Amino acid sequence: MSGKSAEVIVIGAGTMGVAAVWALARRGVDVLALEQFQYYNKMASHGGHTRIFRHCYFEGERYVPWTIAADRLFSELQDRTGLELQVRAGCLDIGTPENGHARLAQATAIEHNLPYEILTGKEVNERYPGWNLPEDFEACLDPDGGVLRLENVFTAFRQELEAAGGRILENQKVLGWSADDDGVSVETADGTYTGKHLIITAGAWAGKVLSDLHLPLQVTRKPVMWFDVDDTAVFAPQNFPPFIIDCDIEHFYGLPAVAPDSLKMGIHSDMNVIDPDNFQREVQPEDMVPEFVEFVTTMLKGVHPRTVNTGMCMYTMTPDEDFIIDRHPQHDNVSIAAGFSGHGFKFATVIGEHLADLATDSSASTMPAFTVSRFAQ
Repeated sequence: MSGKSAEVIVIGAGTMGVAAVWALARRGVDVLALEQFQYYNKMASHGGHTRIFRHCYFEGERYVPWTIAADRLFSELQDRTGLELQVRAGCLDIGTPENGHARLAQATAIEHNLPYEILTGKEVNERYPGWNLPEDFEACLDPDGGVLRLENVFTAFRQELEAAGGRILENQKVLGWSADDDGVSVETADGTYTGKHLIITAGAWAGKVLSDLHLPLQVTRKPVMWFDVDDTAVFAPQNFPPFIIDCDIEHFYGLPAVAPDSLKMGIHSDMNVIDPDNFQREVQPEDMVPEFVEFVTTMLKGVHPRTVNTGMCMYTMTPDEDFIIDRHPQHDNVSIAAGFSGHGFKFATVIGEHLADLATDSSASTMPAFTVSRFAQ
């Protein structure tokens, strides 16, 4: 197929869309993605230069096999392209003795026989001098975790998918789509694109593209801050693993000085619901909330509550914070991936492969936790 037709059409070439194109093209499938903006744009959920990857997964042990598979696929992609995709620095899950956050991560490690280490706050401070935790805090260190470099990941995906014949068309805003037993069609301002199977990976726009399903998705605005530090070396990956911390101040995540050269932080639990077509994309002075200031001045050392860089991304949240990866309930030839709830990027490679399975194998099924039907009214 060529021109405005392909065996598989993908709506959205953000993280999961490009991963699906990559996986399908490498299998020899004729696949075409329609992206409403430019490739690797700042309008999507993948903003912010870096992401955490980890295996000890406090969100639930059901994710662990996928984290391991995704890690392997990223590592293989890194080896083939020669691009640095992974910075293996470990990952810390930190919590208070009362909330048990570290123990939830530990439980998944035990369930799947993963390496881990439990540290007290005092031990974290001694090992990683950028920390100033209360001594009775608990941390689960995942030695196999680390940082993913977003731009390199998107470059690697595109190199391999284009070499295999996959196509991405930019500036193609989707106006509508349809499906029947004969195939699928997608309308854009440039015309109609047709295929046998449709994959919808519309990110923050999934609720609009899938309005027929009335999915309970909420899109949230997520400012990202890079804080001024006294010594960048203290916050280099080998000295300061990425972290997730649930403490009395807030639920934060942070990444070491990879790119740009400073400490990156965000608040996971701040749910400022927005319309992805109409919201303040620039970080504002009021985004430096008191919780940020309190955290960096009390829980860290050598960090100042002023930024050297800022960014913006969006979360698309489901009520249970599990993903939606499934076939459309009315159309077997339409697959959906949405609602990654702020923890999806690390799974991109394996989700791309899973979406390729759904598009090419009628017997392929999804994980029960990820079905559309769990939200049926």
